[in-house]
Amino acid sequence: MTVRHHPEEDLLLAHAAGALDESMALIVATHLCFCAQCRATVALAEKVGGTLLDVIAPAPLAPDALARTLAQLDAPMPEQARPVSNDNTPLPLRRFLGRDLSQVGWRKMGPKLAYVPLTRRGGVSMRLLRGAPGTDVGRHGHKGMEYTLVLAGGFTDVTGSYGPGDFQTASPDLRHNPIADGDDSDCINLAVTTAPLRFESVVQKIVGKLFGF
Repeated sequence: MTVRHHPEEDLLLAHAAGALDESMALIVATHLCFCAQCRATVALAEKVGGTLLDVIAPAPLAPDALARTLAQLDAPMPEQARPVSNDNTPLPLRRFLGRDLSQVGWRKMGPKLAYVPLTRRGGVSMRLLRGAPGTDVGRHGHKGMEYTLVLAGGFTDVTGSYGPGDFQTASPDLRHNPIADGDDSDCINLAVTTAPLRFESVVQKIVGKLFGF
């Protein structure tokens, strides 16, 4: 499996610095499970960050800092069993969902489209999307940013073809109509949007508003 489309470097550096919000941190961390190239970039950024910490002037600690730290060392460690996936759901996503992708309850938007709402914080929404082969979501633009990670299957639009692990960044100037590839597998995506989509047809505008898109 070759990953051809990656997050921009700024996103990877922000992830390494722990500066992303919950939804963006999850979609980037899930991409890293597919992509050795981006894992190397993040690892390098973390190494550089650690080196910078060595040259920063020390800050004073609270008088009881040492005592509190030693007390935590004596506290029992909580058991954190590593979740085992039966369908190769990426670990960060499985931890967030608490289950495999094959076990989530999809909400139908029609005979070929389904979704699972995950989070909504202000204008930022994160959701899973599933489309049967050949399905299109309708031509649309964006009031904000849209980030899409392919988990299974694939889709094609004016910017190219995307398969498992590929990451698409759609800015407000992009208008596209992603179409699920016509093989035997559904296209399953993890998507984060920072504002509602701009659908072109009246029916799609109504459906989009009804389902929170």
